[in-house]
Amino acid sequence: MSALSSTNSGIPGGAVFVQNFSTKGLPPEDQFDAWRSLLSETIDLLPTPDGPEPFEAEFSSWSFGDVVLTRTLYADAPARHWRHRPRSFMDHWCVVLAHSCSPECNQLSLRPPERQGNLSFRSLAMPFEGQAQDTEVLTLFLPRNFCREELVDFERAHDLEINPELGALLTGYMENLARQLPHISAEHAQGLATATRSLVAACIAPRVERSEAAEVPLTSLLIDRARRVVRQNMASPEFGPERLARLMAMSRSKLYRLFESTGGVAHFINRERLREAHRRLASTRDVLSIHVIGNEVGFIDHSTFSRAFRREFGYSPTEARERHLTKISSLPSDLAQQDAAPDGALGGSGNERAAHSLAG
Repeated sequence: MSALSSTNSGIPGGAVFVQNFSTKGLPPEDQFDAWRSLLSETIDLLPTPDGPEPFEAEFSSWSFGDVVLTRTLYADAPARHWRHRPRSFMDHWCVVLAHSCSPECNQLSLRPPERQGNLSFRSLAMPFEGQAQDTEVLTLFLPRNFCREELVDFERAHDLEINPELGALLTGYMENLARQLPHISAEHAQGLATATRSLVAACIAPRVERSEAAEVPLTSLLIDRARRVVRQNMASPEFGPERLARLMAMSRSKLYRLFESTGGVAHFINRERLREAHRRLASTRDVLSIHVIGNEVGFIDHSTFSRAFRREFGYSPTEARERHLTKISSLPSDLAQQDAAPDGALGGSGNERAAHSLAG
């Protein structure tokens, strides 16, 4: 088994191919060598000066089309020193996103939006040597010929700093991939690979024609990222466009342009607050009062919350709760329990929700 063995696996139908590996079940003295063997096709992991010691690490990879995403988690692993293999047959481009934080922060769904990590772009065909003590590493591997007409531009980008705004976008996309790929069905795999190649090209070596090709996935990803930032901060009544722009590492003018066709940034934030309130009012698991729910999505004044809610949905918060309770009471008990589950409020299967989230 190797870190990129799935790139040549010939999986039929474009399905997402998955492999997992962990050193945790191995004797401590064998863990480093096992990990070094796993990565041997892409890098040469150098022994630490202190000699053998426990090296706990977990590896997962997803192959979709001709693209591979890998995720590595390190638990109390020592500092690592590595270099690209000088005569390796692998010549892929790789986008590397490294995080150094607590085990709780390694849970993608809990990571604060401002913790963007360290993003870099490299070619396995070119010399590189580094060392790190990161706790999580996400890596996108793309074939060298995925943008062959602009090969020189990509070679120039090897180990250079990525534009901060584009880097923040690419960071959010890679984290979203890691969240959603375990749920992506075969029919979406090839289309996802195409969108990923376009996005990487637009972020690493931006040009007008590439930006146009990636415009739809870029816009939808930015909106999806903005939605996640809003949901993580909506409890604060002071949260608004200025803080959203800061957390997304975007200029206010660019943020305003992103939402100008849908009513503006303030309208987007307000709508997300109201949608979260509606979801909670329609959940039998949430027994908080309407006033408290309004406060927890950022509305201080109850009457302001009620008026905004009615404008958005055409009925009051009280009516929203009563409608759902009436619906639940009319269902058989087993269906009522299923309808009350948190995922039920989202609608659709896990695959459908995952694909929709990545597509925006």
